[in-house]
Amino acid sequence: MAKLNGKNLNLINYNSIVLNGESISLSDDAVKRVNASHRVIEKIVRENSSVYGVTTGFGKLVDISIPLEKIEELQINIIRSHSVGYGEKFSYEDVRGAILLRINTIIRGNSGVSMDTLNTLIEMLNKKVYPYVPQQGSVGASGDLAPLSHIALAAIGEGECIENGKRVPSMNVLKKKNIKPAKLKPKEGLALINGTQMMTSVAGRCLIESEILLKTADIAAAVSADALLSTTTPFEERITRVRNHRGQRESAENMMNLLKDSPLRLSHKKCAKVQDPYSVRCIPQVHGAAREAYYFAKNIVEVEFNSSTDNPLVFIEDNEVVSGGNFHGEMIAIPVDTLKMGMSEIANISDRRIYRLTDPVQTNLSPFLAKAAGLNSGFMMLQVTTASLVSENKILSHPASVDSIPTSLGQEDHVSMGTIGARKLSEVIKNTAGVLAIEIFAGLTALSMREPLKSSKPLDELKKYFFKRIKPIEKDRAFYKDVEKISEMVLSGEIVNTVEKYLKLK
Repeated sequence: MAKLNGKNLNLINYNSIVLNGESISLSDDAVKRVNASHRVIEKIVRENSSVYGVTTGFGKLVDISIPLEKIEELQINIIRSHSVGYGEKFSYEDVRGAILLRINTIIRGNSGVSMDTLNTLIEMLNKKVYPYVPQQGSVGASGDLAPLSHIALAAIGEGECIENGKRVPSMNVLKKKNIKPAKLKPKEGLALINGTQMMTSVAGRCLIESEILLKTADIAAAVSADALLSTTTPFEERITRVRNHRGQRESAENMMNLLKDSPLRLSHKKCAKVQDPYSVRCIPQVHGAAREAYYFAKNIVEVEFNSSTDNPLVFIEDNEVVSGGNFHGEMIAIPVDTLKMGMSEIANISDRRIYRLTDPVQTNLSPFLAKAAGLNSGFMMLQVTTASLVSENKILSHPASVDSIPTSLGQEDHVSMGTIGARKLSEVIKNTAGVLAIEIFAGLTALSMREPLKSSKPLDELKKYFFKRIKPIEKDRAFYKDVEKISEMVLSGEIVNTVEKYLKLK
């Protein structure tokens, strides 16, 4: 069980809690902060002070005072009125991540939420409740108002949850799991929905998947490079040292280690080829740039994991509630757009290597790596699929963060569109996994055609393992099931784990 204190959440324990289902508990200090924060709100209500979202309306309605007897109704109304999501639902993992991040924000002591309400969220997380949350409807300005409202709606026993793949009333699920619905107190409705937790949740999951894909990209590239009879000279340490970017350095080191002592590479060491094309020669530069985008996004997202993004914010030590703009999603919107472009380029250069693997002029192997070419098409259409995925990635990579449409009668006159960017990043990652899956399939097939010469120990062992899971191509078949299976092997980390039995990658 992971113990949270509002400051210790990172991608490692995020992975354990969100993707692997680990339960959580709170540190004693966190509980003390929550209680102290809630007492500040209770004092404001007793004194009937004018504080945004506590005793006033929301957004453009900020100037309207709410009578004391209507304050609790105000908190329920904001959740109901803001539950206006549209489209396909978020995945269980992305919703679970948003609940976790909301809990972690509240326990920092700047939200004013009571332990009673917080315990409802904790039970929802630990008992694996899956609120129905549509993906569209957030502009990422006052945070993820619509998505978080759907989660809060389930917490108060309204709205819907997903159970056995179907939408069912939330109250039925809460009763079945013996969870008491939250009875909202002053500010709590606003505190549950005002923040960046949905976009940050998607970003967190995408970072975990991106780390796997970055290692997989180096593996796929090494397989292709050896199959294409390429040189390792461009990956030498002295070349990376004089440019000295971390990402380039790591990718080049991976390439050198993956290809070390390859009999196939040694067999053509004295060939007449002077230089390889950029899709091979510049692997560390392109993969390295994507790694730098990953590090940039990771640093910011992990800070956001442990940030207070409410409005207004409660400051316990000052016994004060202050309005600000920490809910604005730009801090996440720009990094997810950056990572999206980096991962798109991973797919782009991968497709170029696949194209070369299918070209007999480049390989001296059969066209499209097909046996009985002409009768069989081999990888012809598989490369068409990667071209399609790469083109789609280019369209998806247009940065959402450069757009803004004013909302709330101009009160919210600049918005981040960060949740749109995060959702597009998720699609780019899925497409990139498909492209890398096809490159691995093609590269290992080409290596098989180079036998009896073998590749390096890690890549040769990968080839043996791979063709136990995936049937080698003897003649054409419907390849879509193969691609689905290999893509799952890629995203789950199975390809990386197989190689790392023999070689630890950067």
